Amino acid sequence: MALGLDPEIAEALAPMAGAMADATPPAVGDIAARRAMWEPVIGAAGTAQPIPADVKTSEHHTTADDGTHITMRWYVKDGAKPGPAVLFFHGGGYIFGHIDLFDGPVSRYVSSSGVPMLSVEYRRAPEHPFPTPLEDAYAA
Repeated sequence: MALGLDPEIAEALAPMAGAMADATPPAVGDIAARRAMWEPVIGAAGTAQPIPADVKTSEHHTTADDGTHITMRWYVKDGAKPGPAVLFFHGGGYIFGHIDLFDGPVSRYVSSSGVPMLSVEYRRAPEHPFPTPLEDAYAA
C-alpha cells in the first residue's frame, strides 16, 4: 500500500519541495551555505498560503544590554481586545532565519487564534554566539 499526502498538505509543501529540488547538503560548519540553502525553503513555506488581510503589523525596537538595537514585529488581528500575547522566536537553530521569513506563518497564527504575537529579530550564531541570542530574547 502506497502512502500519499492529503492534497491540501501536498499543495502547501510543493513550494518547499521545489526550493529543495536541486539542493546539495552543505559541508558541516559552512554557515553561509546552510543559510543560502534553507532560507529559500523556509521562505517558500512562509508564502505557500496567503497572508491574512485581517492582521496588521508594526515595527518596534528595543536595546540589548550591549547597546545593540533589536527589531521586533507586532502582529495583531483587526478588532482584537487587549489581553495575553505570544512572544515568538523564529526557527533556524540560532544560525539562520529572520522575522521576514516568518511573516506568513505568524500572521496566520494570529488570524486563526486572535492572539497577538511579537516576533523578535535576535542575532544569530556563529557571528553572535551563545548567550547573545538568548540575551536578545530577554531584551525583547
